[in-house]
Amino acid sequence: MKLLIADDELYMAEYIQKLLDWKEYGFDQVFTANGGSMARDILQEFVPELLITDIKMPRISGLDLSAFIEEKKYPTKVIIISGYSEFEYAKQALRYGVSEYLVKPVLKGDLEETLERILQKNFVKEKKKGEDKICLAGDKNALISYVKNYIYENFDQPLSLDVLGEAVHLHPAYLSKVFKEVTDRNVSGYITDIRMQKAAELLEQTELKIHEVMELIGYRKSQYFSRLFKEKFGVTPVEYRRTVKKVPEEDHGPAAR
Repeated sequence: MKLLIADDELYMAEYIQKLLDWKEYGFDQVFTANGGSMARDILQEFVPELLITDIKMPRISGLDLSAFIEEKKYPTKVIIISGYSEFEYAKQALRYGVSEYLVKPVLKGDLEETLERILQKNFVKEKKKGEDKICLAGDKNALISYVKNYIYENFDQPLSLDVLGEAVHLHPAYLSKVFKEVTDRNVSGYITDIRMQKAAELLEQTELKIHEVMELIGYRKSQYFSRLFKEKFGVTPVEYRRTVKKVPEEDHGPAAR
C-alpha cells in the first residue's frame, strides 16, 4: 500500500514518516509532500491508500485535498492533522469524508490508535451473504483465534500471509503484525508447527509411507520436510515412527533421510 504525508513544514512530514514503522502496517511506499500542490500531484499520479495531511497549508489546504479526493472518487482515506481543535474544523473535515482527525502535537500512541481504526474500518469486510461474517479486527484475540482455526482446518492447503489475509480481509502485513503481537510468534512458524504435529499424528496412527504423510500435510520436497520435522522433534520422520510404533525400518523413500 502507499501512504502520502503532506505538510507545508517539511520537518513535520518527516517527523510523521519516522514516527512509525509503516511497513508493519502494510505501507511499503511512503511519500512526503512539502505543501498541498505537491501533495495533489502525488495523489493524481499514485492514488495512495492513505493521506495524512495538515489541515492548514498555503494555497491548497488539507481540506482542499480532501475535497479533491472526493471529487475524483479516489479510494484514498484521509487523516487530518491540525493545531486547531475547534469543532468547526473537525465538522468541515468530516463533511469531505475525512476518516480521522488528530490535533497537534501528534504523539506516537495517538497515531497508532488512529491508524488501527482506519485499517479496521477499511480492510475488514463481510463475506458474501449466506456465509459467516468476519468482522473480528476490533477484537484481536478473536481475530487470531479465527486465523489459528483456519490454519488448523486447512493445514494441507497452500498457506501464506496473502492467503490468510484474504481469508479475513486484512492486509497481510497488518495481519502479521497483529499475529505477532497476540501470540509472540510468526505466522509461518505457527503454520509449520501445526503441519509437523499433523505429520507426527499420521506417523503414529497410520501405516502411510513417509512420502505420503509429507504430501498429505502440504509438502512436496522430501529433504525440506525431513529437516523441518527434525527441527521440531529432534529426530527424522522414520526415526520418530520407529520409536513410537516399535516397527522395523522399511524403505520410506528419500523423505526418511
